[in-house]
Amino acid sequence: MKLRQSQEFLSVEKKLGIRFKNKALLKKALTHSSAVAEDRGKCNEILEFLGDAVLELIVREFLVRKYPHKSEGELNLLKKRYTSEEALYKIGKTLHLGEFLTMDRGEEITGGRLRHSNISAGFEALIGAIYLDQGLAYTQKYFQRLFLNKRFRLSRDCKSLLNEWAMKNKKAVEYRVVKEEGPPHKKIFNVALYVNGKKFATGKGTSKKNAEQDSARIFLKKVKNRI
Repeated sequence: MKLRQSQEFLSVEKKLGIRFKNKALLKKALTHSSAVAEDRGKCNEILEFLGDAVLELIVREFLVRKYPHKSEGELNLLKKRYTSEEALYKIGKTLHLGEFLTMDRGEEITGGRLRHSNISAGFEALIGAIYLDQGLAYTQKYFQRLFLNKRFRLSRDCKSLLNEWAMKNKKAVEYRVVKEEGPPHKKIFNVALYVNGKKFATGKGTSKKNAEQDSARIFLKKVKNRI
């Protein structure tokens, strides 16, 4: 969807639950890099970079206020659950963000509107745009209404749990992509988990990150019984 007319902006804003003062920010937030190959400054990558930092601050403050007695390590694990690609994808999906992204035909026909990374990145860019347009207080309220006040079912961050175990036990953890299957728009990654150079598990996923999480989950289940 390419935003050109005021009516189109109003329709998208209504579905996203926000009204922008600067429509150019909304347009940029919804522009995938494939649509502006010759001028990356017009796509949403910079807003995604900003949105990532804004979300970090919002979530950290929320967790510190909600869980004042938890340790830094516990808060960090919670923070990663709220800001993971999975979490941001789920929020973006509820907003139907994939429908509003501007992308080239090649990206679209290979599943770009459904791709988790595009939707999660688009949501981060949207947060960055809202911050520039409305300020931090408004952005906090918007994100809290969308996510922090709701109960999304999220998987545990097994990679973080494994890293914590590895640090305590002075182990070296490594992930290696061992196989890729399927067409570009439905690719499945196979990632092997090595601990101190020894292979312990192989996980699968629609992205390298998801496959790494799966291999960490398998390891923890078999070796540590911690999921």
